[in-house]
Amino acid sequence: MVYYPDLSPCNYFGRWQEVLRAVGWHESGHSFATGPVSKEVFGALMRLLSNPWQPVALAGHQPCPYCRFTGGAASLQFEDVEVSVGANNLFVPARDEAVVYVAPSLIAHYIDAHDYCPPAVFQEAVLDCPEMRSFAYLKKIKEKGLSVARPAG
Repeated sequence: MVYYPDLSPCNYFGRWQEVLRAVGWHESGHSFATGPVSKEVFGALMRLLSNPWQPVALAGHQPCPYCRFTGGAASLQFEDVEVSVGANNLFVPARDEAVVYVAPSLIAHYIDAHDYCPPAVFQEAVLDCPEMRSFAYLKKIKEKGLSVARPAG
């Protein structure tokens, strides 16, 4: 996987780097913030990850760079929500800034298994995020500068 420091511009998708801010793009050899994450934030994150809207689809599965032998689980269950990890990306509109946070689905695994603590602004945005794929969500994404329409052709 590509490494980006938390809250740095993300050019992984080839566009929107002036709008996208990376969260949870880890790679071995780089340190990351650790600490508590509330059950409320984790539950909200898992619900968003259960069916994430993605403007770009990428193929393949990314293993956890910290799970030495297994590469981490391919899915994660929390309460009544199960998500695939390592294959999707999550786009979360910031609460106040004109940016969208983008995180790999592995972020849930990093929090659960490796004590990762995402930046507070990301956690607030997760709690504030409208239901994935709802009109309110797509409106916020568009207001932040991401195209929500499918390209012609």
